[in-house]
Amino acid sequence: MPAMRQTRRAPVKRAPVPRGRPRSPRRTDSHAWTMKLGAWAHARMRAAQYDGPTRKILVGFTLTSVLAIFVLLAAGLGILDDLGRGIQTSAGNTARSAGLAVRVINVQAPNGKNLSEYQRAEAEVKSGVMADDVMFGVDPSEVRARVAELPWVEQVVVRRLWPDQIQILITPRAATALWQEKGQLSFMDGAGRKLGEAKNTTSAKGYALVVGSNAGPQAPALFEALRASPDVASRTSAALWVGDRRWTLRLKSGGDILLPEVGMAEALAHVQALQVSHQILDREFARLDLRISGTLILRPTPERLSVTKAHEAAKSAQKA
Repeated sequence: MPAMRQTRRAPVKRAPVPRGRPRSPRRTDSHAWTMKLGAWAHARMRAAQYDGPTRKILVGFTLTSVLAIFVLLAAGLGILDDLGRGIQTSAGNTARSAGLAVRVINVQAPNGKNLSEYQRAEAEVKSGVMADDVMFGVDPSEVRARVAELPWVEQVVVRRLWPDQIQILITPRAATALWQEKGQLSFMDGAGRKLGEAKNTTSAKGYALVVGSNAGPQAPALFEALRASPDVASRTSAALWVGDRRWTLRLKSGGDILLPEVGMAEALAHVQALQVSHQILDREFARLDLRISGTLILRPTPERLSVTKAHEAAKSAQKA
């Protein structure tokens, strides 16, 4: 047999093995992008160290951030409040030492008008200004708003007269009548608003008087009707608001005029005409009742009634 030849296989070539540290596979997740972004920002900041304008911007931003954090912490701990109070106290003491503190609070009325002592005291208390207050700390607009809340005040002007005086000029509302409600006597203006308590009878002398709960707001309509009936108005001493629905006029002679709920002005005009024609208000009567429309009921006084009855009895005796 022929001898068999042995064939040798060619060796398999293998890829060369790279030297050095093996490379890790490229990562494509979000963490890898974050790392790259951080590396990029770090590189930019290192580069900014050699760039003048950019370095100034970064330094300014850093200082501003630190200052903001400090302010927030100080506000949270109350340090700023204490610091502000300390500065305010120091400034106030300095102003007082310089003579810039309130020494005089001058409350008066302009144009020769007068305010009562009660009104002056009430306005001074309402202003909120105290002696030794720092002049810079007194706000005229705030003082004016507080004083204007008083019902008897119509206008207010507040001035700081340096170095140590506060002037409060008040124009009071004009009182037209007195309002007696629940035993308390108060001044009242033409719109039926209370202007303050009447402290004594001397100051209240000469004013018309309205009496009763809720009488003030109803009074302007009555005053308007009385202006058209001057003879009735001149003989009226008081007006009583009855049952929150109608008026009874109390005359200076002691008699009463009972006005109706509806048609008050017409009833007063009727009485005015009777006075002109028959002098009805000059007679003695206890009550003149006009509550029923078109009807006038005159009730004489008890004395007048007794005299009339005696006179009639004498006449009857003579006839007998």
